[in-house]
Amino acid sequence: MKYLVVDGCFGSTGIKDKYNGGDLYPVDLGLGAEITAQIGSWVSGYENEHFNGFKDKNHIAELDSEEGEIAKEIKKQISRCIVGIFSCGTIGTGAA
Repeated sequence: MKYLVVDGCFGSTGIKDKYNGGDLYPVDLGLGAEITAQIGSWVSGYENEHFNGFKDKNHIAELDSEEGEIAKEIKKQISRCIVGIFSCGTIGTGAA
């Protein structure tokens, strides 16, 4: 069983190993090209918010919503996987 966290914090790959720590690359997890590209774009959006001081609450809400969609897609693509989320913009956790 894999325990993953979708996490867009600055410098992240977008996915962390919940218990062993460290970033995981979507390609190394066997994720498809479309979701891998979506994760890259989403992480870039969060990095922009980091540099802007997380001031745009509407954009953060959009990123958090997309984060949930990403987590659900990862669960579809990886069998025997539990995926959580961590919002850097609101500093919160949850499950997909």
